[in-house]
Amino acid sequence: MPKKSYPILIFFIIVALVIAGIIIYHRSKLENDFTQIELVMSLNELRELGYQEGYDEIELLAKIKDAGINSLAIHEDTLESLALSGKILYFSDKELNKLNFFLKSIDSFKKYQPTSGEVYIVFKDKDDYLRIKENLQRQLGEDFVRDLNFLPYAGLKVKGSEEKLADLGLGFSKEDIELVRNLGYQIILRPKNLLKTNNEYIDFKFKEIDKAGDISGIIFEGEAVLGYPSKENLIYTAELLKKKEYPFGIIEFADQKGIEVIAQSASELAIRVHSITEEEMEIIPKQKAIDRWIRAAKERNVRIFYIKPFMKKTISGLIEENLSYIKTIRKDLDRAGFTTGKASLLPVSFQKPKIFTLLLILGVISGGIILLKDVFNLKKYQEYSFIFLGILFSFLLLFFNREIFLVKIMALLTALIFPTLAIISNEKYFLGNIIGSDNSKNIDKISNKNYFNFILMIKEVLTGFFRIILVTLSGALLIAALLSDSKFMLGIEQFSGIKISYLVPLLLVLAIMWLKVNKGKLMILENIKKPLLIEHVIIMTFFAIFLVIYISRSGNFSFLPVLSIEEKIRIFLEKTLIARPRNKEFLIGYPALFLAMSMNFLKVKEFKIPMILIGTVGPVTLINTFCHIHTPFLFSMLRTFNGVWLGVVLGLIAVTVFYYLVKIFREKTDYEKI
Repeated sequence: MPKKSYPILIFFIIVALVIAGIIIYHRSKLENDFTQIELVMSLNELRELGYQEGYDEIELLAKIKDAGINSLAIHEDTLESLALSGKILYFSDKELNKLNFFLKSIDSFKKYQPTSGEVYIVFKDKDDYLRIKENLQRQLGEDFVRDLNFLPYAGLKVKGSEEKLADLGLGFSKEDIELVRNLGYQIILRPKNLLKTNNEYIDFKFKEIDKAGDISGIIFEGEAVLGYPSKENLIYTAELLKKKEYPFGIIEFADQKGIEVIAQSASELAIRVHSITEEEMEIIPKQKAIDRWIRAAKERNVRIFYIKPFMKKTISGLIEENLSYIKTIRKDLDRAGFTTGKASLLPVSFQKPKIFTLLLILGVISGGIILLKDVFNLKKYQEYSFIFLGILFSFLLLFFNREIFLVKIMALLTALIFPTLAIISNEKYFLGNIIGSDNSKNIDKISNKNYFNFILMIKEVLTGFFRIILVTLSGALLIAALLSDSKFMLGIEQFSGIKISYLVPLLLVLAIMWLKVNKGKLMILENIKKPLLIEHVIIMTFFAIFLVIYISRSGNFSFLPVLSIEEKIRIFLEKTLIARPRNKEFLIGYPALFLAMSMNFLKVKEFKIPMILIGTVGPVTLINTFCHIHTPFLFSMLRTFNGVWLGVVLGLIAVTVFYYLVKIFREKTDYEKI
């Protein structure tokens, strides 16, 4: 078969890689400056901690600040929080009736009869009365909120059950804001949403926020953000955030309803927030929690730590336990190269020119055509047709302002094409005579104790391996450049098709290798007619189990738990290497590639195709590392480097053992290699 050449396609890929290098250079510079973490705790939760331990509030807040907390989150008042702080008394109509025998002895109550379905609120301070009254009227309507004029104190009667009123946000306490600010903290406000909201109510909420003065940012409270469920209202909230330049938090894994709409419209003000839930805080070991915080900063561009206190009694005491916890988090952040203070914002100006996007896409298309040419005999006009159609498709999506959709498609195609191309373009290391017909005449039989044979095998295996890594890394750089946009870096937009990108390259490699082994023929009927042997059943069972585990453990979530020993290996590698490589990359994929290539060298046919498929996991996992665009690029590169060198070490050990096992077996069976 004549050797195929594609200099123009390779030229396009080189141009795309140069463009990718320029984009990634600017992205890395930006990421190096994006290193300030804001450590936040809730004022309400600290108060609860103080109450539980019998600790003075001011003294506790001062110690927490000295330990490293930068900001305190202030929640909206509720009826319960106001009652606990002693600012109000409130009763349902049923509670009021229970006290009837006592209240009737008070002149003001002699003629008053409670109405079913009402709540009664008595205020200590007039300012609180005015604020709560306005908030309740805005949310419930003026007809549902009336004054209790017969009392010597300011009071309200509100139509509605206690359950309905309990979750209503009633504005922010002026006293709490002044307290926090006077202690030197930055302020983060946590406004609540009202399901039946409108632009007028959103304006009112922002006026409440404005009264707090200079704030560090906003983290919406509850299951939905301000403005949900109306998309128009959510966009209006985003417009006000931009107008007032209030940063806002996106809480990881919380799935707050409506946050994605606000984040799309005001991405320049978005900050990734990580928190450990109260339920988790009950059971998580302190060191594991600390490791989780540092991992969130290093690997996912999290810039606000919303830290909940430990509330479970310890020998050292809760206060000291939490102070130690905060100090260790801050110390480990400093050690990892981060600073603490107001959270860094990612500049929205980080967007690549459209011409750069098109050149990157041209590189992706060229890689796809090379893969097709490796399998089929494409004519020149077919190549040019693919290029023309790809560019036309890209122009149309850019014209209709669908750039995000376009780069998602191209990133997915890159993740499918380049790992497959890495294996198929180096097929001679798996299926061919890699020594070459001229040299093979001068090589001694494998059964002889010839050290040169072993050295040649190692040389050829390493050459093939690094060629595969080079092709895969080219695709990884294209993905990193395609998705280098602030929305992807903040997790507002994400790479689509993780499971597909893990499975399809394996299927493509299997199909293409099958065709090459059978000289372009499917041979399906011929193979079906062959008797089913026990080894075939074993292989199929093994691969079924392998695929289930492989796919289920791909992506962020899996129904299969992480084994204890695996968790320990992960922690050890993370602490030792900074950027922990993927287990399935260096423990499974790369050693399997080494074995598959050594099997070709040693002319071992059994299980070679299955070993190639397992080896494909290595390049697939490598390229997937760069699909997680919220991970800083240099961190991904370090993770890849660690995976490669560990994979090489394990791979060389594996092929050395395999070589001598084959040698011993053949010598014992008087095997002669022809």
